[in-house]
Amino acid sequence: MEKGSGGRPQISFRIYHRISIARQPKNPFGGDFVKTVIDLLPQSAIIALQSSISEKRFRHCLGVLEASFRLADAWEHYDIDRRLLAWAALFHDCAKELTKSKQIRLVNNGNLIYGRELIHTSKLSHAPLGALLLQTKYGMDHPEVLMAVAYHPTGHSDLTPIGWIVYMADYLEPGRAYVENRDEILDAACNDPLTGLRMVTDLRISMVLKKGKDVHPMAEQFKTHLEQMTMLCEERL
Repeated sequence: MEKGSGGRPQISFRIYHRISIARQPKNPFGGDFVKTVIDLLPQSAIIALQSSISEKRFRHCLGVLEASFRLADAWEHYDIDRRLLAWAALFHDCAKELTKSKQIRLVNNGNLIYGRELIHTSKLSHAPLGALLLQTKYGMDHPEVLMAVAYHPTGHSDLTPIGWIVYMADYLEPGRAYVENRDEILDAACNDPLTGLRMVTDLRISMVLKKGKDVHPMAEQFKTHLEQMTMLCEERL
């Protein structure tokens, strides 16, 4: 990681050009024009994010971004807005390393709308705080992005495909090498979103239970929602 003036970490453009190049749906430029991920987000926002979290956390966010674009490229029929996806994927953990005092200040000074159900669970509170931070610090207020960030640890029945992707990519990014059958699950998710969502949900819940922790009701509700979606799909066959 390169250092700028004052010892603050600066963005390394090499990292971003290693991430898959994303062809934009309904390309307004026509022809073979392509954009890299770095072109989709304000450089100032990326530098601010990199400066506010550890290198390990930042690389995780890059991994989520990479896995997210792989899923989006596979789901061509959803016509996913790559700019919104890039915001949600890269910034999903933007509040993960806030100090307790900064968390309290953020809640007191902001209007917490997304993820209220998670705010009192210590392991999950970074998600709704992240949605709030995106609004107050980065000026991103698109509901799809805020929902995706606020509920990326548990899922939610109102998530759009952007939310589904970030929810799965958080566990299927390249840095999660310890996740059993990661590549197989990612391939399955690329082929069928619902199958991928169910596999990742089962994986998430099993990992929580292995740690002797309680599964959050929102995660249980999302699992039930996916089961109902599966039943509806089977009935239509």
